[in-house]
Amino acid sequence: MKNIQDINSVFAERLFDLIHERGWSIAEFSNQVRIPRTTINSWLLKLKSPRIDSLYEISDFFGVTIDYLVGRED
Repeated sequence: MKNIQDINSVFAERLFDLIHERGWSIAEFSNQVRIPRTTINSWLLKLKSPRIDSLYEISDFFGVTIDYLVGRED
């Protein structure tokens, strides 16, 4: 099992990639999912972990699994 730092690192990398694959800024993504930009930035900087409801929202929004977002699947 991965530790929380590893999970946060994978999540931050995958979220960044998903956002930028669509050509969006963090602010544009924040507006789309209605999650504060400061919260998203804290995830991308690996300062905080997302809550489960945020993981559900992000996975649904991008059409990926939560397991993908946290590095349990490729």
